[in-house]
Amino acid sequence: MNYRPESQKFQKEKDGKSIDLFQLKNKNNTEVFLTNYGARIVSFLFKDKNDNVVDVNLGHSSIEEYLEPKGNFYGCVIGRVCNRIGGAEFTLNGKDYQLNPNIPNNLLHGGENGFHTKVFDVESTGDNFVKMSYYSKDGEEGFPGNVKVKATYTLTEEDALEILFEAESDKETPFNITNHAFFNLNGEGNSDMLGHQLQIFAEKYLPVTENVVPNGTLESVENTPFDFREAKTIGQDINAENHQVILGSGFDHTYVLKETFDSELLHAAKATGDLTGIVLDVYTDQPGVHLYTGNFMDETHTLKSGKTDGRREAFCLETQHFPDAVHHDHFPSVILKPGDKFASKTVFKLSNK
Repeated sequence: MNYRPESQKFQKEKDGKSIDLFQLKNKNNTEVFLTNYGARIVSFLFKDKNDNVVDVNLGHSSIEEYLEPKGNFYGCVIGRVCNRIGGAEFTLNGKDYQLNPNIPNNLLHGGENGFHTKVFDVESTGDNFVKMSYYSKDGEEGFPGNVKVKATYTLTEEDALEILFEAESDKETPFNITNHAFFNLNGEGNSDMLGHQLQIFAEKYLPVTENVVPNGTLESVENTPFDFREAKTIGQDINAENHQVILGSGFDHTYVLKETFDSELLHAAKATGDLTGIVLDVYTDQPGVHLYTGNFMDETHTLKSGKTDGRREAFCLETQHFPDAVHHDHFPSVILKPGDKFASKTVFKLSNK
């Protein structure tokens, strides 16, 4: 079912800045709606195999719901460091930095006031793109350095949403950014996604500790529930009697696409909706892709469909550097240095089966 967001429900002032809704559209009438609050994807509308318009991205029908104290990460940009930093602390150039943990023992997704809570400045827009930026000040959430971040969303004529992240800093600082889109290829509010077929093109994954922070090893997926090298349903092994699955309450783990960071765009994953036949292909130049299967969704939030977000109604494929890299020297570095220009690309491409 098509629940198109309305512009007037996204127009608001926050922190002296204007929040609004932006529409991208191509010749196929594929549409993406975004808001500059957290540089979020609000809707991703695409026709299924029966020519029905389906919204494959979970979100809310108004900005107020994103602004609620119980707000979530639906569709937003995550930073300054996505995923977890163990102990909410790190040492850089001999100096210790203590961050404010927003979950027990860890910093999650940049902290309580991370990028997902910020109003991005809209630099330019067109029929098929919007470029936004945010200036993260030295000391924000405990991180050093002033960081200028840009996020550009482009909808291609091939029904691909391309996300380009760029950043520069005036001091060395950890930096690991992602978009946290929640997908249900059957359509938001239209069943869970356990019957989706999923394939992840990775030979290894990162096991975690009891705090769901990587333990530093890179383990083979072979003969484990984490093996998605051949397509299988997401639900097939999600409740397996496996210690790592139990620690994550399902899948909440990073897959290793490569062990270095370069500009090569890799095919990270492919998912297919079992009811609609809609296919999502994910491409990225990031070293990892984090699979999260909505294990902690608990009907707290109301979606555009008017339904609540039930457990495992959506999945995430978060392209990123490895979590907690500040504590593991053998992981690709997440330290952004003065003079360096960070640039990274991720593509979410839709098609019909």
